[in-house]
Amino acid sequence: MTCDVPTTNGWRWLLAATAAVVAFFSTVYFSLFVLFFGPYPKDLAEPTAAFLMASVLVLSGSLLAPRHKSATATVLFLVGVFLGTSLGQHFLGAVLGGLTAVGFLVWWFHSRRTKRSTVWIVITSCTVLCGFLVVVYARHVDSPAQPDPPPYELTYALGTDSSRISAFYRYDLGGFIDHEWLWRIDAEPETIAILVGRLGLQRTSAVPPRFWRMPPRYWPRSMPVGAEAFQTAEFHADTRGPDGPHYFMLHDKGRKTAFVWFKNNF
Repeated sequence: MTCDVPTTNGWRWLLAATAAVVAFFSTVYFSLFVLFFGPYPKDLAEPTAAFLMASVLVLSGSLLAPRHKSATATVLFLVGVFLGTSLGQHFLGAVLGGLTAVGFLVWWFHSRRTKRSTVWIVITSCTVLCGFLVVVYARHVDSPAQPDPPPYELTYALGTDSSRISAFYRYDLGGFIDHEWLWRIDAEPETIAILVGRLGLQRTSAVPPRFWRMPPRYWPRSMPVGAEAFQTAEFHADTRGPDGPHYFMLHDKGRKTAFVWFKNNF
């Protein structure tokens, strides 16, 4: 009994395509429900999801391809980067993930693979991984921080006084139905006092321990001299709390900066 090689190859190509599609949607669902909708900051979840999508897509399709594995890996790499960026994922994370997978495939199926090439592949892979970790860490601590336009909640509360904000930075702590952000507001004490009144904040002497452990590098780690703390009546640091917007603010008058932990529950 003879084996029809073209038919066999056709089935293997179909299997490879199916595996790539399954891997793509599996990674999308994992990214959404574990990374983006989970308790992970957006700047940490985005590059991780992009790295996983590109690398898993390349590996799943190329490993099952009957031939032309390197070419298949290259095509899937381009497809993975395109799909990832089209879905709003991190471009550099997708590129590094795809290149890592392509490099592994080229080395693994190379006919002249040697111990020396293995060493170089390991070195290169570690370098790429370290580069990816540096990107993830930099985004996790929001470095370098770039000013953002003030959000609606802030401009609505301040009204015409919002133009008195000299700089604003926003860090996305993640969430889906319930969402949390960190704000850094650079403004004169008089502007912050207006914001305290219009948000209905009340003075408090207790700062939640979790407040000092927030990711941004510019976030305070201890109580500054002369600083004041405020919060809405039903702000809960360790639990969800009731529906609606809730705020905790630390006002550092000496630096003319306010740090706000904003929880928006629905």
